[in-house]
Amino acid sequence: MKRRWLILLAALAAASCKLNNRNTSLVVTKVVIGKLDNGVCTYDPSSDEFDFAQINPAANTGGTMGVVVKNQLTDPASLNSTLRTTSATFHPHQMVGDYEIVGGAITRGVIIPVSGAQIDPGSSGPVLIPFFSPAATTTMSGTIRVTFHIEGKLDDGSVVQTSEHEYIFVTCAAAGCNSPCL
Repeated sequence: MKRRWLILLAALAAASCKLNNRNTSLVVTKVVIGKLDNGVCTYDPSSDEFDFAQINPAANTGGTMGVVVKNQLTDPASLNSTLRTTSATFHPHQMVGDYEIVGGAITRGVIIPVSGAQIDPGSSGPVLIPFFSPAATTTMSGTIRVTFHIEGKLDDGSVVQTSEHEYIFVTCAAAGCNSPCL
């Protein structure tokens, strides 16, 4: 009987690390639009998040946005006096998202490779995601809600994911209706 209670207690402790499928250590804090600077798009993690982004999926360059991830993992280098290494650096590799045309169809489980630098423990950084690069998303129109998380690995090989985040895209058909970095 004691063993069952210990297993139950361990399961509850493991479940307490996630809230509604949200990882409390790797948090998506906001989505930022790039700014064109000398022909190069830059994504500043300190920029304000827009309520929504306007995009023309048929004439865009992938709809790349900067998703700011805050790595709240504790740096174990101070705990490991022998090796003095950290294993909590986050290396993002893909976004998994559900695309919902508000009032219409839902496309689930879209996987998109991402780019961006690794995110050290205790810091934040942008992960670049081309939200409208898969062929399945280029024909969408209207108001599109994307619910997504980012998957990656830590230095020790652990597979992890960020918290879920929602972002709204509004399609437009006019030339130049969106940011030059989209």
